[in-house]
Amino acid sequence: MYYVGIDIAKSFHVACVLNQEDKVLKSSLKFNNDEDGFESIFLTLTSIDDISNFTIGMEATGIFFENIYLYLKEKGFNVVLLNPYQTNRFREMDTMKKVKNDNIDALMIAALIKSGRYAKAYVSEDTYQGIKSLYRHKASLQDELKKHKRQVSTLLAVVFPEMEQVIRDPYNVTGLALLEKYLTAKHYAHASVERILKTFRGIKCFCFLTNNPYLTQMKSNMLWILSII
Repeated sequence: MYYVGIDIAKSFHVACVLNQEDKVLKSSLKFNNDEDGFESIFLTLTSIDDISNFTIGMEATGIFFENIYLYLKEKGFNVVLLNPYQTNRFREMDTMKKVKNDNIDALMIAALIKSGRYAKAYVSEDTYQGIKSLYRHKASLQDELKKHKRQVSTLLAVVFPEMEQVIRDPYNVTGLALLEKYLTAKHYAHASVERILKTFRGIKCFCFLTNNPYLTQMKSNMLWILSII
């Protein structure tokens, strides 16, 4: 049986191969994070023995491990994802714990895989990929939210430019409550101060001052914009 540790980086990865007797068969196997690099590590490993005799480990950090992980899995290798915290703990117990470089990291991962101590820190591929999918969905929703906020800001600059004088953030609870009730400066200008304040009274932690001078000043300065709405 052979144990391969792969230290993941953005542009390239470094691999180390241990055998059952703890002998380092291959060290500092540097290969690029692209198709040619993946093929080179594949050919190197298969020149040693059959695919079924390898266990490959790598840390589940960042996004740069995904391509090599999927490539090796599709080739038929047994690939496990490791918790970075567990590999750091394993390093602390080793005599070379103060030494840190890509070559040593790959060796530490290979040694951890061989030791079997990674079992409790093993990250299920299905679980991890599920988390990654949720993270990407969250990022997609955040991007969509930013896009909508930009569109709203553009519209507000035309139909309700004075709003920022009273509400610092039009997208917080107070700002959204105001926009829901008064969509434009025209709607706002036709409402009484008391009615406007009533809109905010049900909001928790509401700190809008009833004597805020901008509240009435805005209403008196609305005439110019009403002519273009």
